[in-house]
Amino acid sequence: MTPARATLAIAAVLRWGSYLSAALILLGMVLLLTSPDVPLQVGPAIPFAQLGEQLAQRNPYAVMQVGILLLLLTPVVRVGTAVVSFTAAGERRYALVSLVVLALILLSIWGAR
Repeated sequence: MTPARATLAIAAVLRWGSYLSAALILLGMVLLLTSPDVPLQVGPAIPFAQLGEQLAQRNPYAVMQVGILLLLLTPVVRVGTAVVSFTAAGERRYALVSLVVLALILLSIWGAR
């Protein structure tokens, strides 16, 4: 993979991750505003184990939460894309640096749990 293609792949991950997360948040807001039986509320996040069930029930807050989770995961996927791109381009040093950054991000996510 050429450096130009790697840059395009990384940019695409950031662009489409942002677009998709914004679309999900907007969809959740539209669902919330068009559902008279769902109250406007602020509360704790929906537990991850219940998120699928809440999405199946068309809970607008679940849709917005998935959008926010996707927005938070986009940089992680971007760094993973960088690891793959640098490895494919034969750039071992940059691939290793990206891999260390990815490991630190995942370790901090795991530690925050």
